[in-house]
Amino acid sequence: MKKMIILNHKMNLLYDDVMEYIVNLNNINIDKNIIVCPSYLYLESFINYCNWGIGSQDAFLEISGNYTSKVSLSQLKSLGVEYVILGHNEVNDSDEIINKKIIASLETNIVPIVCLNDDGKTVEELYESFNKRFANIDNYEFIILAYENLKEENLTIIESKIKTLKNMIKNNSSKEINVVYGGNVNKNNINEIINNKLIDGVMLGSISSSIKDVEEILNSVN
Repeated sequence: MKKMIILNHKMNLLYDDVMEYIVNLNNINIDKNIIVCPSYLYLESFINYCNWGIGSQDAFLEISGNYTSKVSLSQLKSLGVEYVILGHNEVNDSDEIINKKIIASLETNIVPIVCLNDDGKTVEELYESFNKRFANIDNYEFIILAYENLKEENLTIIESKIKTLKNMIKNNSSKEINVVYGGNVNKNNINEIINNKLIDGVMLGSISSSIKDVEEILNSVN
């Protein structure tokens, strides 16, 4: 599998800048799997015109129903969305809610990108949260785990935690899972991170809504 670069726009990027962003992103030549996650407002534009994979930043846990203002996974699937970010610390869902969203995304054949925020936790605490989020789920093949660590910039420590977490998952479930890293990724450290054998890609946050910054970062990848 190609290394992944996930672009989580958050609540950034204005309507007038969408097409310029898409055109410039389409022109980037890189041997990586880029996944763009814009605001709900722009999903259709990205699906229609962007050459890369498209993901949603979140979704509601029910497939359909009378839930005013919510967006269901079945709606996203019908639009052509391929991925969905779940469990981001800014959304503040419980592990149990995240679990229900993962199950719903798998039922609709959308690949879940499941965030696991370090925030100073031990590996054992991270694994406990992982188990709650992945309860009653057998198939990890189509799931991406996004390990988030906004405080730690020492790659050796990050690598050690990811390696231990991967081993704990494999030893207890006989399953392997793709892990991408999110946290202070920039043009100066992206190659060290993305070329690490233990790390399957990166997730960029707010900076990814600026096409100039994205071009600079992606053009620095080797």
